[in-house]
Amino acid sequence: MRGLRDQEREPRVGNPWYKSWDASTLKTMALSAARQPVILLGMHRSGTAMIARLLDALGLFQGSELQEDHESTWFLELNDLMLRRINAAWDDPGPMVGFLENPQAFELTRKCLEDDLSSSRTREFLGKKWSLKPGGLLAHEKPWGWKDPRTLFALPLWLSLFPGAKLLYIVRNGADVASSLRVREIRELERRGKEFDAKTSVGGRLRITRAGFKGSARCLTLGGAFAVWEQYVAQAELALAKESSPRMLIRFETFLQSPEAPLKEMAEFCGVETGDAAIRGAIEKVGLNAGRANAFGADPAVREFYERVRSSRWMVHHGYGQ
Repeated sequence: MRGLRDQEREPRVGNPWYKSWDASTLKTMALSAARQPVILLGMHRSGTAMIARLLDALGLFQGSELQEDHESTWFLELNDLMLRRINAAWDDPGPMVGFLENPQAFELTRKCLEDDLSSSRTREFLGKKWSLKPGGLLAHEKPWGWKDPRTLFALPLWLSLFPGAKLLYIVRNGADVASSLRVREIRELERRGKEFDAKTSVGGRLRITRAGFKGSARCLTLGGAFAVWEQYVAQAELALAKESSPRMLIRFETFLQSPEAPLKEMAEFCGVETGDAAIRGAIEKVGLNAGRANAFGADPAVREFYERVRSSRWMVHHGYGQ
């Protein structure tokens, strides 16, 4: 029996299948037939890295090269490229909205992603062990997925390629997210200050490239960081309302209170190891800090900020108004 690729190579004359099975359609069908991923969604500093590590320990493959925050360097690069090419950034993703609303821009980028995902370039994600197997990502048999908050703003693109993807959405108190982001950016600012004061040679490099601040200026304040959280949460609600993909919502604070049962439910959702011993082993391996839940109460400045934003739309929507 001839396969679809054989049909694609046949001439148009006398082949009624030709128009249906052109190259682009074949790629789309191949991606749809591949094992569908689990996509971890959520704002930066919302506990997505913690959830990703737990699922990794239970067998969810998330890439051969991972950053410290457990983000796949390959999918991160793709999402970051999409943002940068339309003058957007992780802390200023607004332009993505207009981009997604333009059918021509959407389709052009979708075709590019489709080509990358059906090519040998996926070996960068799969690594040596899995890339040696025929078929690459399209033939990957194990449960897999990726975590990158930027995915949220490109979700319609990814779901057009993986219509059967499962969505795991993690949400956390916006005041705590804002505080965590601000602390991270202030630490980076302090580190750069030390670089500036260091009496080491700068060679031919400009001082500003070596020690000037590089990071999210928007997140140097609680208000700016909270505004970014609002953008991500608003986009999540909008995107999830439009899609029918299987999804699961994880509330960060509730999860930390008693993680075993929800982790088992997540594992079943993702199709990985769900035995009680495996669940306990993953929690032990990753280590959970229950003090991260509602941490704003320990800092008077952040507590005061929480009181100012607690009645905002998305804080109330997710039950953080009390």
